[in-house]
Amino acid sequence: MTSRGCWLGMVVLVGAVACSRGSTSEAPVPSTRAAAAEGSEAAGADATGLVEKLKFKDDEDREVLSLKPKPDGAKLIDGEGREVARYKWKGADLEVSGPDDAVLARVSREGDGFVVRDARSGPVRFSLVRDGAGWRLLDGAGAPRYAVVADGSGFRVSEPSGEERLRVHVREGKVSLREPSGRTRFATKSPVRPVAVACLGFESLDLPLRGALLFLLQDPASSR
Repeated sequence: MTSRGCWLGMVVLVGAVACSRGSTSEAPVPSTRAAAAEGSEAAGADATGLVEKLKFKDDEDREVLSLKPKPDGAKLIDGEGREVARYKWKGADLEVSGPDDAVLARVSREGDGFVVRDARSGPVRFSLVRDGAGWRLLDGAGAPRYAVVADGSGFRVSEPSGEERLRVHVREGKVSLREPSGRTRFATKSPVRPVAVACLGFESLDLPLRGALLFLLQDPASSR
């Protein structure tokens, strides 16, 4: 073989090796981007915040309740389109008022939980405190009223005796609050945190207060 032939052969061989190495080093890039995209989608699935109107339906597929975001808070609306409550930020507190703007309560952050008062400096009516992966609702004296206990992808709402009152189910993009019999009280396909829906199960509280806790647990970091 001539020296020219040898030289050409070496050029071809070096080029082949370079191409092989280049394809090997670039191969992981698409899969890395795909993994990042999947992680982003997974994070989005558990996103918090009231980014759009939450619509709740009953077991007959009728809209019975909705929580509508507002620039300064939110509004709770019944199935007939009537306002049930208004939620407005007042500094670090969330003010709960009726459709006529009469103040019903004020919710403040305390530690990693929340306290409900009639007014800013009034006595505590209720408090919502963390309990592991769940929460406990206490009355003004600190006695337990309800427990929200994590159970698989959902939650159980129980009385102090341990009796289950309601259960939050999560299935195929739908979050529902059901009775032990299976009857649906509230169900939604809106982006909502299951633990927030559990607050609608605090039946001894008036609906405006349950809606306030739903709003706060939907975006715990929103407390100013």
